[in-house]
Amino acid sequence: LQNLALGDVMKKLREIKRKIEDNIFVKIIKWLIYIVILMILFIIIVQKATNNNLSIGGFRMFVIISESMKGEYDIGDVLISKKVNEDEINVGDNVTYLGKKSSLKDKIITHKVVGKEEVNGKTYFTTKGLANVAEDPEIEYSQIYGKVVYKFVFLTFLAKLMNNQLSYYVLFVAVALIISIEIASAMFSHDDDEEGDGDTGE
Repeated sequence: LQNLALGDVMKKLREIKRKIEDNIFVKIIKWLIYIVILMILFIIIVQKATNNNLSIGGFRMFVIISESMKGEYDIGDVLISKKVNEDEINVGDNVTYLGKKSSLKDKIITHKVVGKEEVNGKTYFTTKGLANVAEDPEIEYSQIYGKVVYKFVFLTFLAKLMNNQLSYYVLFVAVALIISIEIASAMFSHDDDEEGDGDTGE
């Protein structure tokens, strides 16, 4: 009787497993979790491994880390910049560039172009953070990584989640849940195979 009861329980569990696997909402949630995890890993790789120095087809991804552009961009916003020709950069555009002077030396800055002038055939740009009082030192075109063309809302959401300690626990639980489901699925599949092998059908 005990073996029979255990068999009934295992049968019920297998039925529940099949229903869960066939549920379209469960499949959607599962794939959404996979996508979120992959996107988070992508952000980490780009931010940490490439030091914002990865360019794909002239596009680069940057993450705002200061409040100098507050009012237009917030800390954690993920921006996409595109390398454009010198004459395509105008006053009012937001550009990302590598600083070479004063306190901005060797820093990657995203500020608004507030001035553009040509001196002896060479173009110089003046930029400024919206929240800053003073303008930045003049920059040359060679310093500019690109013009900001897009704020990636979804990646911004993920980047801000990464700065929240609670999100790491949520991510851990989600990954643990997926792994548990996969292990349980593999175990039940193994049991199904063994039962199938035992049916000799005389």
